[in-house]
Amino acid sequence: MKKQKQLLIILAVLISLTSLMFFNAKADVREGQIQIEKPDSVRAIYLTAYTVSSTRFPDIIMQLKESGGNAVVIDIEHGGGKLAFEPKNEFVKSINSGTATLNNLKEIVNYLHNQGVYVIARQVIFNDPYASVRRPDWRIRYKWGGGLYDYRWLDPSRPSVQNYNLLMMDEVAQFGFDEIQFDYIRFPAANHNYLDYWYNEEQFKNSDVINHFLQRASVIADKNDVDLSVDTFGGVVWGDVDWRIVGQSIPEMAKIVDVIYPMTYPSHYSPGYYGIYNMYYAPYDIVYESIKRFVEQADGNAEIRPYIQGFALKTTNFGGKYIGDQIQAGYDAGATGFAIWNARNSYTYSWSTLGMEPTPIVDIANTITD
Repeated sequence: MKKQKQLLIILAVLISLTSLMFFNAKADVREGQIQIEKPDSVRAIYLTAYTVSSTRFPDIIMQLKESGGNAVVIDIEHGGGKLAFEPKNEFVKSINSGTATLNNLKEIVNYLHNQGVYVIARQVIFNDPYASVRRPDWRIRYKWGGGLYDYRWLDPSRPSVQNYNLLMMDEVAQFGFDEIQFDYIRFPAANHNYLDYWYNEEQFKNSDVINHFLQRASVIADKNDVDLSVDTFGGVVWGDVDWRIVGQSIPEMAKIVDVIYPMTYPSHYSPGYYGIYNMYYAPYDIVYESIKRFVEQADGNAEIRPYIQGFALKTTNFGGKYIGDQIQAGYDAGATGFAIWNARNSYTYSWSTLGMEPTPIVDIANTITD
């Protein structure tokens, strides 16, 4: 049965509560930490918590720098949602006690800053099987009394789910990260006609819920002097259906966050998608056309940095050129940087592409002839 309270009233109360919880004073959380300037073009690779805690981590950072990269995206959770550090906040700790894998996160960030590396924390938001097992009341329900939906998903509209993630974000920000990147900052893409959420769906849209959460997160980001970014589906800028289902409205999100990372992996589109057929073997077109739409819809309000497919799914010609073509497509469409994704953190074919930078505007102007 739907809640009878109006969501606007609830949102106003929550914002007030959040202000009391987080923002009574703006503490100098950067004291004793090494700081660096954000690169003009962020060129990153993704690393799991296990990789960062392993003996090969220093070698990876050395290779990153030698190859022309300047940033890393680090998981603050293990796969499935268990935190890779032991949180101090009592509410977070009551649900997720974490592990000691990255209890030295402040030292890790300082080490990376000392190497001139820009550091991004990846926080998975609403897809959290670890929390859902411990708090089944946070899960999404089926309509018409059909029970609980997929155990991996939390209901994005529940205040307690949002508070849990915001408290976690606030603690992560104090380790000195330059940017906090939200992944799974969306509603489920499947079964949307059969799912029942906590908020009043007759008065508000999925994107209203996501944007409200991001607005709350942006206050925490400002307090901690970190950039806020989001990962989004590559398909949300094509047509008028996908973004409504998952709640990712790029024009609206761009007005709240600093950076948007479109996941425009060629493997995640079907041949024939809006007339493009060869994305599995020639990725330039699908990435270019997608990023062009992201840049247009962001309208200068947020940076666009695509996630690049650094894995050989659905293609037989994977290699440095395959990765480089995606990066070049993003730059040509107006992206300012990129992050390469490989779940195994294997970047053999990526090292040769990390030095790729956008063509300076002055150079573009010099190529124009009458």
